[in-house]
Amino acid sequence: MGNIENILYQILDNQKDMKEDISEIKTAMSNVKTTLNAVVNQTADLTEFKAQTKKDLSEIKYTLKFVLKKQIENESEIFKLKQASIK
Repeated sequence: MGNIENILYQILDNQKDMKEDISEIKTAMSNVKTTLNAVVNQTADLTEFKAQTKKDLSEIKYTLKFVLKKQIENESEIFKLKQASIK
């Protein structure tokens, strides 16, 4: 009987160790889930930021092209006026 009792105690010890390991794994898994959720949220924020930045840059590009076109038109008009005043 002593041998069977030793085997049972070993099994119970192993089971206790396994429960502790499982508990540690659950804690680690919870930490991984928390970190993953944070990464997902940051990714969503960055995606939104990127889209808004692209839109803003496109608007700035359009405004810059418009301003440059108007500058050329104004310089051309000034040149015409100077030419007319010379005559």
